[in-house]
Amino acid sequence: MGEAWRAVLHGSLTGPARPPTVLLVEGPAGTGKSHLVEALRRRRPAGSACLTLTCAELSEDEAQRAFDAAARSTAPTLLVVEDVHRADEPVRRGLRRLSRTLPTGRALVLTWRPEDLPAGRPPLGEPLDCPPGTAVLRERTGPLPAPVARQLIGRALGERCPEAVIGRLYAVTGGVAQVLVDVLPVLAETAPDGPTADDIEALEAPPRLSETVLGRLTALPPDARRLVRAAAVLAGPASEAELAALTGLPAWEVRTGLLAALASAALTDLDPRRYGFPVPLAARAVAAGLPPAERFDLHHRAAQVLRRRTDVPWPEVAGHLRAAGVRRGLVRAAERATGAHAAAGEHREAARLLQELLVDRRIPGPGRARLATTALRHVAGLTPRDASTLLDTLTRTPGLPGPLRAQARVLQGLSLCTPTAPDHDGWLRLARTAGTLPGELGLAARVMAAMSMPHWPGIPLAEHRHFARRALAAVAATTDPVLRAAVDANLIALLLTLDDPGAERALPPRSPHDGEDPAGAASAGHRARALCNAADATLWLGRYEDSRAFLDRSAALAERHRAGPHVAHGIRSVRLLLDWATGRWTGLADRAAELVADTARTPVLGHEARTVLASLCLARGEWSQSRAWLAGGPAPHPDQQLAPVAVLSSTVLVRLALARGDHQDARTHATQAWARLRSKGIWAWAAELAPWAVTAVLAAGDPATARAMAEDLRTAPATPHLPLAAAARQWCHATLAEHDGDLPGAAAAYRAGAAAYAALPRPYLSALAAEAAARCAAAAGNGGAADRDVLDGLTGALRLLTDLGATHDAARIRSQLRAATPPRSGRPAHPGLSPREREVAELAATGLTNRQIAAELHLSTRTVENHVARTLRKLSVPSRRDLPPHL
Repeated sequence: MGEAWRAVLHGSLTGPARPPTVLLVEGPAGTGKSHLVEALRRRRPAGSACLTLTCAELSEDEAQRAFDAAARSTAPTLLVVEDVHRADEPVRRGLRRLSRTLPTGRALVLTWRPEDLPAGRPPLGEPLDCPPGTAVLRERTGPLPAPVARQLIGRALGERCPEAVIGRLYAVTGGVAQVLVDVLPVLAETAPDGPTADDIEALEAPPRLSETVLGRLTALPPDARRLVRAAAVLAGPASEAELAALTGLPAWEVRTGLLAALASAALTDLDPRRYGFPVPLAARAVAAGLPPAERFDLHHRAAQVLRRRTDVPWPEVAGHLRAAGVRRGLVRAAERATGAHAAAGEHREAARLLQELLVDRRIPGPGRARLATTALRHVAGLTPRDASTLLDTLTRTPGLPGPLRAQARVLQGLSLCTPTAPDHDGWLRLARTAGTLPGELGLAARVMAAMSMPHWPGIPLAEHRHFARRALAAVAATTDPVLRAAVDANLIALLLTLDDPGAERALPPRSPHDGEDPAGAASAGHRARALCNAADATLWLGRYEDSRAFLDRSAALAERHRAGPHVAHGIRSVRLLLDWATGRWTGLADRAAELVADTARTPVLGHEARTVLASLCLARGEWSQSRAWLAGGPAPHPDQQLAPVAVLSSTVLVRLALARGDHQDARTHATQAWARLRSKGIWAWAAELAPWAVTAVLAAGDPATARAMAEDLRTAPATPHLPLAAAARQWCHATLAEHDGDLPGAAAAYRAGAAAYAALPRPYLSALAAEAAARCAAAAGNGGAADRDVLDGLTGALRLLTDLGATHDAARIRSQLRAATPPRSGRPAHPGLSPREREVAELAATGLTNRQIAAELHLSTRTVENHVARTLRKLSVPSRRDLPPHL
């Protein structure tokens, strides 16, 4: 509602002079005129009267009595007359008379649909002739603004409805409020989990819209009806010449019929000199009512018309040919349509078109082979689920040449296109696939390169090395840059993990135009994947600067060349892990939860995000939620996770058990994870687990196993030069020294570990190592400068943990600081709270339960309950949730 005319209207009913006002509200059906009038009624001043009339139900006598009553009333009056386009001449005459004689303190509101008035006729039959002093205002309603429509759609379908789906729904409804209101309940019912783009394309016109548009169609002359039906089949803006080609009418008849269609609002001008339906769903209502023969003929003509455009819309051409049942030219149109979809990032639409045509037995064998070749080029751009569906179709398509069928089997076997957790069976499937391709060295190289990737669980390092050598031998003689890029993208993970000199050769070249090599965009997706795999490999080694550089290059390359969604998911997952490791925790939980939600249909893509969420919950003391992320719903067993991710999730489970005081459970998780590492043989990944595994087995009373674990890490090949492994070795040495009673040596080793972690950077582990150093130094009890070092170490650790948001760990260190700080005279930190009560209160304020606080402070649960109750009473707060502001 416009602020200017609303103020004038309000003044006509309340101001001292109260000039009369006439408000003219015009707009197409369903665009909110009645809603606007209702808002006027609700906002009218107190004490004013309101009278509403509807011309469709109004007789001349009723109208006259209402007009006379409005004229005689002494109170400010708002008179609303709706649907003036339906008024007969006596009612229009009465309204004209009333507008000329409208007393002060009166406001007259008239609404109508301009499309339902004869061309050029004013709504009251004659121009308004209001006397001087009368304010005449106009408001035109139309489609909802996009942000308002998005809010409406979000409330009906859920706030997480994809933006692309919202945009498409806004487009097909024309943004008309009434149409949106009619279709939203249908979508909510048919797609309770949220609509997809396919659901929007399957929408039919709602009854009210169908009745309106078909009623207008019936009232048109024959030539105009033919134009409207042709425009409905074309389903987009069309010029006069194109409508003439569709209908076969001469130009002058097209012009006459088009003017009639525009005058009745059956069609509208969408672009300069281009015409179509203001609400695309209305076109579907018209097209659905056409006789089949006429519809097929119009689709065929539409394909021919669209082919003549300078910028041919190939997806639409292919759609019209299919709808017409025409096979000639369809394969060529589908190939070009697939390319257009891919260029626009619409990979799923491309896959759907190819799938439907591959199973069409009316397309001859050579045509299906061309479509299969096109499909194989676009598989990499699909989500794992869509890729798997398309590849299933390809392997079942009859009559495909042997090499095409073999390539489909290869891609079907690669884990990149398998939306299930990686496991030993998947490895065996790849091995069988490689054995069936003796004459296809390029395809075999891709399979063996996939088998070289070290992340497969349960596969020894020697196997990965073996298949890496075979892949390199198979691809050595190739001159195909795309094949080399695909193989290198898989090999790079193993080469970097083992610090192999060949890693530099397998990496994409550094240049301002990364990926714009002679193969161009064809290999860019593989190169983006290679950089993402490189970022992932260096992440687990603790080379965080290298990892971030690789990741940024991968993201830029993927965006420039519209790499497929699997690359995007990989980039998001590695970025989550990298930000978690390097302490960039602001907003991290929200981003991780968003990725978990986005990968709900393919949970394997959300494992890293779930592990990050579990780690954050652990640092906040949310232990139950932390375990739920790792062991609830779709969370897999560590034996079915990517091997380094399994190490990280096992580390979280070990720490959770230690926090609960369940040392045997902690030992079980630690020894099982260590056995998986020993079986894999990639000891660089042990650096994440080793400090906590050694701590767990020592706490369970097994120092021999703890020393063996530390020795494994110390003597493992390829780890001495790795910064993360070096920091972990310091921690393990310190833990063993502390167990042996060498507290000064333990404190020194913990401090060295804290410095090593800080240099990586791993601020969270650095803070925990500094806390452990302070603990050992305090227990050594040397006094003097040593006590100062304890306080400085704890203070620095507290600052780091507070900045990170690790509230549980920060609360524990605050407790240690109070214990280590000499008592000071003067006013206590909070009058009335004892040191122990304040300690309990700070832990309770972080969200810990009484049982968790008891385990943390080595108290009984009953004692903690009493402390919490006394604290709440002394601070006069109703619940523990209200504690933080008082502390």
